[in-house]
Amino acid sequence: MKMLPNALRTPLLAMLTVLAAILISGCQSYQWGNPAELPFKSIYIKPVSNDSFAPQAQALLSGQIRDAFIRDGRTLLVTSEEDADAVLLVNLTNYKRRAAALSSQDTATAADFDLTLVAELSLYNQNQGDYFFEGRVIEETSNAYVNNPYLASTATSNTQSFLQSEDQAMSLLTRDLARRISNEVLSPWEPKQ
Repeated sequence: MKMLPNALRTPLLAMLTVLAAILISGCQSYQWGNPAELPFKSIYIKPVSNDSFAPQAQALLSGQIRDAFIRDGRTLLVTSEEDADAVLLVNLTNYKRRAAALSSQDTATAADFDLTLVAELSLYNQNQGDYFFEGRVIEETSNAYVNNPYLASTATSNTQSFLQSEDQAMSLLTRDLARRISNEVLSPWEPKQ
């Protein structure tokens, strides 16, 4: 193995030292996680209310919101309103089905639907007796494919096929909505003065 002459080794070592110093100083302000401090330490999540026509959505969404907060871990999820610094209220206000694609055999029949679920959120400040925020609207859209070739047989009616695909899409739709709700509550926002 051949060594570099001193005339080349010194400038190369100096350049590597400068490069290492630049790389280290560039990562100096990096920190893990979300730097924002929440204005509450514990939260109680009321069961979701449902003023929409979304089938069984409130039960699914209630559990998935709790899971999203537990996974995040920045705030303590409590089981009673009295023990909480904040109370989250979620109301499903609208559920829409829109034909996204039509059947190739019958252009009056939808083969694919976009499902949209709309929720209104309020975060109540138990300590101050007012709201951190009130009436924020969040919506999420998912897709339900009616003519699924992987379902049992062609003997399945379109109505039954739609109900099966809507049921499958509902758990995905509520999961994504729960994530958006937890992000809305846990992301930095300006509290009222």
